[in-house]
Amino acid sequence: MMRRIKTIIVVFGLLLSSIHTISQTAPKQEMRAVWLTTVWGLDWPATTITSTGSSYQINLQKDQLVFLLNKLQSANINTVFFQVRSECDAMYQSSFEPWSSYLVSTRGMDPGYDPLKFAISEAHKRGMELHAWLNPYRFESSVGKYEGKAGDYRQTNPDWVLEYPDKSDGSKNVALLDPGNPEVRQRIVDIVQEIITNYDVDGITFDDYFYAYGGTPSNLDAYTQGLYKPANMSLSDWRRDNINKMVADVYNMIQENKPWITYGLSPFGIWTTDKNVAAAEGIDLPAGITGSNMYEQIYCDPVAWLKEGTVDYISPQLYWPTTSTGQDYDVLGPWWSDISNRFHRHLYVSHSLYGLDPSSYAVTEKSGTKADLAVQLNGLSMLEYHVKSQETNLKSVTTHPSEYGKQIQVNRNSDKNGAPGSVFFRVANFNTPGFVGYLTQNHYKYNAIIPAINWKPAVDRGIPSNIRIENDSLKWDSAEDSVRFVIYAIPNDSVGNSGNLSTPDYILAISYTKNYDLSNETDLIDSHKFAVAVLDRYGNEFPTGLMDYTAGENHSANLTYPINSEEAFVPFNFKWDAIDNAEYYFMEVAADSAFNNILYKRQVDNNEFDGENVEMAFNQKYYWRVTTRMIGVADAVSETESFIHIPEPAPVVTSPTNNSTGVLLTPVINWENFGEGFNYHVQISYNNTFTSLVLDSTNINALTITVPLNILHAYATYYIRVQAGKGETTSAWSETVKISTINEAPDVPVIVSPENGSNVTGPDVTIVIQDETKANGFRMELSGSPTFPWTDRKALTLDAFEYEGTYSGLAGGTYYVRVRASYSNKNTDWSETTSFQVVSTAIDDILGGALALKCQTKIFNQNVPVEIELPASSYVNLVLYDVLGNKVMELINGDLPRGVHSTQLPAASLKSKMYFLTLNTNYGRKTLKIVK
Repeated sequence: MMRRIKTIIVVFGLLLSSIHTISQTAPKQEMRAVWLTTVWGLDWPATTITSTGSSYQINLQKDQLVFLLNKLQSANINTVFFQVRSECDAMYQSSFEPWSSYLVSTRGMDPGYDPLKFAISEAHKRGMELHAWLNPYRFESSVGKYEGKAGDYRQTNPDWVLEYPDKSDGSKNVALLDPGNPEVRQRIVDIVQEIITNYDVDGITFDDYFYAYGGTPSNLDAYTQGLYKPANMSLSDWRRDNINKMVADVYNMIQENKPWITYGLSPFGIWTTDKNVAAAEGIDLPAGITGSNMYEQIYCDPVAWLKEGTVDYISPQLYWPTTSTGQDYDVLGPWWSDISNRFHRHLYVSHSLYGLDPSSYAVTEKSGTKADLAVQLNGLSMLEYHVKSQETNLKSVTTHPSEYGKQIQVNRNSDKNGAPGSVFFRVANFNTPGFVGYLTQNHYKYNAIIPAINWKPAVDRGIPSNIRIENDSLKWDSAEDSVRFVIYAIPNDSVGNSGNLSTPDYILAISYTKNYDLSNETDLIDSHKFAVAVLDRYGNEFPTGLMDYTAGENHSANLTYPINSEEAFVPFNFKWDAIDNAEYYFMEVAADSAFNNILYKRQVDNNEFDGENVEMAFNQKYYWRVTTRMIGVADAVSETESFIHIPEPAPVVTSPTNNSTGVLLTPVINWENFGEGFNYHVQISYNNTFTSLVLDSTNINALTITVPLNILHAYATYYIRVQAGKGETTSAWSETVKISTINEAPDVPVIVSPENGSNVTGPDVTIVIQDETKANGFRMELSGSPTFPWTDRKALTLDAFEYEGTYSGLAGGTYYVRVRASYSNKNTDWSETTSFQVVSTAIDDILGGALALKCQTKIFNQNVPVEIELPASSYVNLVLYDVLGNKVMELINGDLPRGVHSTQLPAASLKSKMYFLTLNTNYGRKTLKIVK
């Protein structure tokens, strides 16, 4: 079996339709997060605690945090990245490091409450995930900042600390923990383990503060180089390996303890600018992108983390707009999406909100906090530096909220995992007046579920039951613990319809408990029915229970393609029989029949899915199955079937051979027999992308074709490919064959009409030359003098294989014409000069006018009017030819009187390619090029 033929017009139309649909519909699964910064109190807290346990000061901090979380909830944000460790300190009870000086007035002083515990509780009350954000290596943003204070690693572990030299202007530089020291790596692992053990966080995230921005002197970490760097490893590779090991160690620890916790990092928005690095991984760098190479500067290699599977997502800092030239978001966003999908991980892009233009969209109040703009920029991660430096420079506000709307749509449109996402830096900027209103009116109108980490095995969960309302509170029964629940409110008149759960339209809330307060939404109680589903901590949603609803019977889907145990050629679509009343399906692909190694899992709303979204190796066996989801009843899982994923076979061109030179202008192209009953499609192009075709011949029933004259010219390079087809199936294209034609100069042109010394009826005169296929083109000159002075010269330029040129508006008199051919940036000699006499226009009056042929040159499927005008009675032959000179159809053949005559070209019967419509009469010939 092979894929079905899809015509270009249909595919393009479907693509446009798909893009339009995506741009208008928000996804049900989407990460919507905001970075909540605590370093320097940029977002929170606005005040520090000066006395342990001060209820007034504690409540000020709590009230501000609640205010910020309420703002995020009102924007349908579902995740907050809460900075809990910015400078080897803590916003939580830590056994390793001191309380942060941004929380308390004296570093290490007990605040009297636990901010992280409080933040988790308040986020979960609002159905929001809380991810603990850590800076892994930064110790001091300015060397000596914490000298002699609590948590001074210089005193306890002096070999851990790297102090970067001060700047030339005398300003202090950063101090960080040495990534090359295994004890430092273990300390980071221990800190993360303590957090996930003691706190109910939903995720762990790191920003990109590894080795410092601006570069690390080669001898700064000489001590650890001497101890740990292999002699055969370059310094750059070793430093990257240090970071990669830390990332992997943290990931592996999380998998051993709480694998449902989402783990990701936020690298710089450009992976590398080194094409050799990219080529080694088989990756093409994004076109037209320029910028800093953080692969070398801070030793950041997010492709390595994705390749090794040591992150659940990446959040590259794409801090550039869609209007940028060297860092175009429209290029970088899809590129990162493709890279993430290649390694089966999620992409949640980080956006900088600096410079948001306050707008009239439902203006929101600001938090009242203001960052200290005088703080120095030393020791910042790029996440902080980019925005903070702009704030310090007080650049003008220029960005309209719609720019971020465009970026959100780029994320959605380029997503292949069913897991788009955006992380906005930072909360204070997110609350720019009008931005929340813009998002909720245009892009975040409904709630969204955070995309599931669905490549990890999940335990089946039961259906909530006894869904009821008690005292304005929605309650339900469930045997499941340590899970969340997604709540739907479905309008009464929509209950019973399929598809209610496939979109975000009816998602009311996410709850971490088995009840939901409806006191602020009592208007829904009588007009809606409530449905509840278990949402496990991985983000997997399970079958939904519906209030006062009797469920039907679910059925497993019958898989129809790929055929079980057979080969599946690229590209192909997964297909299965539709199930009546299905809400949606889950399509899974795994490397093993037990689905312990899940390669891809995706909610699908219909019974077909494009296999090109699933990154699979060639010549490998895979397993797949489909789960049918219905409301109120357990899932039905199809039989598991297998297939072998192989490249699509293609014809083999046997001659001419690749890179042939001196090829004749009418070469014979041969190829191997692809199979019984196949015909063939041959294309020749000026370029290897086949966007500039010179020959496009279909339905060839032989294994050879001779290229006709007037297709190829000398001194030129062409590309050839062949495709096989039978019925509704088609093969892949053959390997491209490159040829170069003969290097032979064309002959000097010969003018065949008008004859030398003849009389010609004006005012329009057509000059015809003898065919000369070796020419790249021609220059034709007309003059009233046989010497062709530059002051009396009219020139026409003809392309290759154009052998006619018409001069219009010629008055009566004698004219001279000459022609030369061009080839390989050279010219032949001029032709013999031909002279002719333009006769008075009175002859035109006698004949009644000039010969004319009129027809639109771009046609579609409807009949196309054709009009001819005869200066006098004449024999008329109107014929449509293909590019090979084959007669396609004859429209007129016979004698017609003087005047205007009309017919129609039946375009619906024509294939999509180029044709020539030729009119032959007693008074001359006219030809039009027609393209369908």
